[in-house]
Amino acid sequence: MYDVVVVGAGPSGCIAAKHAAEGGASTLVIEKDREVGIPVRCAGLISRRAIEESELREREVKLFTVNRIKGAVIHSPGYDLRIEAREHAYVIKRDCFDKALAEDARNSGAEIITGCRVVGIRHSSWGLSVEAVKAGGGREEIGAKVVIGADGVRAGVARLAGIKLTRNLLSCAQIEGCYDGESAYAEIFAGRRIAPGFFAWAIPLNDHTARIGLCMDDKFSSPHSTPVRLLTRLLSSEPHMVKRYRGSCSSHHGYTGGAIPIAAGLKLQKTVKLMHGNTSGILLVGDAAAQVKPITGGGVYYGLRSGKIAGEVAAKAVSAGDMHMLKDYERRWHKEIGKEIIFGAWVHRLRCVLDDGDLERILRALGRERRRVEEGGDMDYPSRILVGFIKKPEFIILGMKNITRYIWQLWIDKLE
Repeated sequence: MYDVVVVGAGPSGCIAAKHAAEGGASTLVIEKDREVGIPVRCAGLISRRAIEESELREREVKLFTVNRIKGAVIHSPGYDLRIEAREHAYVIKRDCFDKALAEDARNSGAEIITGCRVVGIRHSSWGLSVEAVKAGGGREEIGAKVVIGADGVRAGVARLAGIKLTRNLLSCAQIEGCYDGESAYAEIFAGRRIAPGFFAWAIPLNDHTARIGLCMDDKFSSPHSTPVRLLTRLLSSEPHMVKRYRGSCSSHHGYTGGAIPIAAGLKLQKTVKLMHGNTSGILLVGDAAAQVKPITGGGVYYGLRSGKIAGEVAAKAVSAGDMHMLKDYERRWHKEIGKEIIFGAWVHRLRCVLDDGDLERILRALGRERRRVEEGGDMDYPSRILVGFIKKPEFIILGMKNITRYIWQLWIDKLE
């Protein structure tokens, strides 16, 4: 019997477990994979703010950091925009990052079991009974007052608890390849033909290696398009890529795939459910809660921030014996990042209906005020710079031009 059971040992789950344990709650983390951090399905580019939010020591940070990025080059079909970042971003070994967070949770008093899959959640005399299947096939019933679903895009806890998932899934593929680019600059490749509804990227690990990936919104793609097909075409036909890509690295021979959950229909995902006469509760964090930046697809910082809140709130609710206190979790994360996610979802919808000519005009407009973009840009809170640009005449004209398609897509989303 535990006070808090966390399902998923990714960043949001591990930091939730750490803070629940530090709050005095007996805490268990259940991870379905045999090893924390494996497999890796992440581009691995995070902000300094995310590093700080992880609460890891500097010597640990050095072990999983492989490169620093000081800017980005955005390639559209007809224009390239180079941006110098105010603060460096960090390219990390995501498996090492996750393992460090898991060890930090253990050191704070949380237990972690791996190779164990949650298949059921039901009411019991003590609150909730979590049914888990071990890798060898054995089953175990684990008691809990609060279950935190940090099980990523699959959101199994939400489904088992009957929480409706309101999100849009983006499809992604990535490969690690030999790439002769600038090691201090990430590259973004945008355009409807390249990556409908999103973009492709090259994130350098060093002067000769990069993670190259592509993400697409299936709603704006042809029926036969897949991320792997589009990425394969990008590698062989995009001019900048053809000059720099030298093929797969010896240690990575294939593509990795995955999905990114973002807010759908301009609604935030419900993340709290009180269970069985309010004697227990469910919280969702990270990708399971679609706590992801819709503009970039990044979720590490938002997941860490929300996971920390979830762990703190869960421990307080258990200590007080009042599950109504769990509602404070949703109120707090909405206040911190909710508006940013809604704004990002609005921008994403607009991006999906823009043609490549509109995209080029936007990049040229941003280029004319590059210094302002560089000084005010924030990879975790993009609205801080973009809100001002949206009010400019050229952006208003583009918005009016595409308003019919935009409203039509919102209506389609609502029907779904």
